[in-house]
Amino acid sequence: MKKAIFLLIVLAFFLLYYAGVFTKKETLPFSKEFFSIESPDSIDRRWDFPKSASLGPKELEQLYQLKLDKGIRNVPILSYFLIRESKQALREGDADRAVRMTLYSVKISPDLPQPYFELARALWKQNPFQLPQILSEVVKGEMAQFRHFPSSLKLFYNLFYFLSNAILMTFIVFGIVIMVKYFPLYFYDIRKNLTQEMSRLLINSLKILVLLIPFFLRLDILWAFFYWSVLLWGYVTKREKQLIILFLIVLVYFPFFLRSSSAFLDGPSSDILFEIHQVNHEDGAKGEADRLKAWLTTHPDDAEVLFSLGLAEKRQGRYLEAEEYYRQAVQRDTRFSEAFSNLGNVYLARKQTSSAIASYQQATDIDPHRGAYYFNLYRAYSQETFLSGKIDKTFQRARQLDPQLIDYYTNIDLPNRPPNFNRLVIDEVLTPRRLWQRFLEQFIGKEGFLFRLFKAWFEKIPSRFPFLAPILFLGLLMGLARYSRSKRFLTRCPMCGSPTYRFYLGTSEQEFICFNCHRIFIQKEKLHPKIVEKKSLQVKQFQRENHLISRFLSFFLVGFGYLWREQVYRGLFFLFIFFILILRLFYWEGAMPSSFPSSHSSSWRWIFWGGVFLLFYILSVRHLYHLKPKFETEVERTRGLR
Repeated sequence: MKKAIFLLIVLAFFLLYYAGVFTKKETLPFSKEFFSIESPDSIDRRWDFPKSASLGPKELEQLYQLKLDKGIRNVPILSYFLIRESKQALREGDADRAVRMTLYSVKISPDLPQPYFELARALWKQNPFQLPQILSEVVKGEMAQFRHFPSSLKLFYNLFYFLSNAILMTFIVFGIVIMVKYFPLYFYDIRKNLTQEMSRLLINSLKILVLLIPFFLRLDILWAFFYWSVLLWGYVTKREKQLIILFLIVLVYFPFFLRSSSAFLDGPSSDILFEIHQVNHEDGAKGEADRLKAWLTTHPDDAEVLFSLGLAEKRQGRYLEAEEYYRQAVQRDTRFSEAFSNLGNVYLARKQTSSAIASYQQATDIDPHRGAYYFNLYRAYSQETFLSGKIDKTFQRARQLDPQLIDYYTNIDLPNRPPNFNRLVIDEVLTPRRLWQRFLEQFIGKEGFLFRLFKAWFEKIPSRFPFLAPILFLGLLMGLARYSRSKRFLTRCPMCGSPTYRFYLGTSEQEFICFNCHRIFIQKEKLHPKIVEKKSLQVKQFQRENHLISRFLSFFLVGFGYLWREQVYRGLFFLFIFFILILRLFYWEGAMPSSFPSSHSSSWRWIFWGGVFLLFYILSVRHLYHLKPKFETEVERTRGLR
């Protein structure tokens, strides 16, 4: 029991140290103090809404129509104001008003995920039996998280953050298990070969000295555990060797990409991405446009920034400035079909119908499968009386390609309202897919993904010396692997725990069993009863200790029992899932902070994730609790049969 408690203390200490508990600072790659997914302008807003407002159906409809007049896809600040009003209505017991507020919140910002979740909550309060509609809104909200670029970026980063740290924590446990199991053999080998011969003394002194190298180099905890695992290469099993190699790959790439992505998202390139998204998909303020113009001073050939500035100027009614930006965009990228289409919209707004038609036709030539281009061309044809024969044909082509979009723009062009150009034509925006493509291109760089994979092996690792890189540890591993082929190493008998050389290489149950256990329990030789009794007692004590350690520590670290019993793949899998769930509960709002107010129901999320964790914990521990010791003596088998 003492060994189990000691091992628990060691595991808890190093896991908490990795999490930064003792250093009072989260260690990389565990640190989450990187960045916010919102632009600085949106952070400064702090979402301070008016304390109260009287919004009836008429006022809500007026706000929605004003949003359509401005040609803006999403108005987040207004949607969150309506969400706040919905929550207030629920507290007052007015579920119908809450549903009305959240419905308009969705209409005003259809790309945001939060309004859908709040609508589902309001529908539940209104009538819990309308379950299909409630689930439909939840599904729409989940889908919106992938369509909305900032939300999807937060989602994927949080996922990568949890997966990376969970697998690194799993390998911390793996490294500790390797050291606890095989360091006694390492020291036993030193004691056994301890003589007064000068050569032996030097070799044994060197063996002790190399253990202290991580302290001299001030390696961080992960690389220190990997170094000691490699040092024990000759003692570990074949499966454990495979996992040590995997340990190296994990150490090289996961921290590297976590640091790289964090540094990128904290830099100016990612800020511009969010500015571009806000100008294209939200109510981009003057601050966003000014920052995009400042970016152009150092990146004058950025066609997507030019396109975004053209869109912002067009929405403000400054058509000459918009035309200039769109012209520059198509000059930089002659295949930029969205820019050609929007340039046609500017021409059409300035009554230059022939130029608009030419621009739309260029857009359709580049991408003939976009219904919006044909719809805009249909609007331009409608301005020319002599082109009446092409009007219907072009409109039908547009409806054929994208019926939902065409019906939407046809319906919002109301005949009883004053003409509005933002309702007349479709302004193209940079899609989330294109923003993700830009993100990956800038993150990977011009050299390409394979170069970054290669570069990771030469990155500096946390240590005292700047020249230490993963490639040196790869060389160490290869050298020790080659050395271990020509030397016999001790192993521990899986039955009695005695150090032994690897004599018996039969079936998996007989593998590396010591000479005495092989004679007594495998070959069933008739030896002296006292010898058999002594060996049986040794086997019983060793098996009981191993069983106690695996069972006791499994209550604190699910999957540890499998790892201790040398079911390494199963053990690592269960530990990995366990750490993912722990991190999910610990970082409730995720690793990446957001300036958006949370609109989810925390109680339901706690119930769901808490239930998943509890179910996983109970089933895993229950299975491990019923496992029996790996080996039993003949006396124990006889008792079991009785």
